[in-house]
Amino acid sequence: MTPSWETSLVPAGEVRLCVRRQTAAGKPLVLLHGLGAGGAVWQAFGRRLSPPWQCVAPDMRGHGESDKPASGYEPQDYARDIAALIGSLGAGPVPVVGHSLGALVALALAAFHAGTVSRVVLLDPPVDASIDNPDVGEVYRLRRAPPGELERYLGVPALAPIFRQAADGVFEWYLNSERGAEWAWEAAPSIGAPVLVVQADPAKGGVVGDIAAAEFVQRLPHGARVKIDGAPHALHASHGADVARLVLEFLGRAA
Repeated sequence: MTPSWETSLVPAGEVRLCVRRQTAAGKPLVLLHGLGAGGAVWQAFGRRLSPPWQCVAPDMRGHGESDKPASGYEPQDYARDIAALIGSLGAGPVPVVGHSLGALVALALAAFHAGTVSRVVLLDPPVDASIDNPDVGEVYRLRRAPPGELERYLGVPALAPIFRQAADGVFEWYLNSERGAEWAWEAAPSIGAPVLVVQADPAKGGVVGDIAAAEFVQRLPHGARVKIDGAPHALHASHGADVARLVLEFLGRAA
């Protein structure tokens, strides 16, 4: 039976988050989307994880139907919100899967809100200072272009309304910040939770190269790394079955 989802607004500190949660019973698993996207992008992938997991996929602040404050778009700001959301689940530490920006938020959770996280999966985390993601600037620009231009650029027209819905501050944080997330490298040795890095292929648009990925994992006390050759940055969408298998195995329940 295909699990369905229910949506609600959940107070999370200073903001309200729009949260999608599977209705099927299971242990909570939080899924954090990438920059400019929203929790809805996890719905197909989340079905691969249920059972045994009940996926919880929020729109992070500034995204989707969640509140859009004028400021507060650092990974640590998102992490405070998600820590409050996890607290509201009443389930103790939970595993977290984050893609891109969501991976940085998952790292911030594990580093600064350790009691909320049991295990962490980072899908192509942007921790390589040598790689820029030109898509962010183009999407930011094309959100106000004539209808059709953003859709053509993305190649997936259904994503265009989601990106248009995000707050400007979401994109401006990335465009004005240093690449490589130096704070994450500094925090990595203090992270006690087991962490799995699933690396996309840099030749296909992945944002972390082999050297940076290997060195970052070495800084984690309990880190592991898997690379999916040929996978683009959104590897959970293009290689959903492979990524889901890795997640389930890492969380202790193989597919």
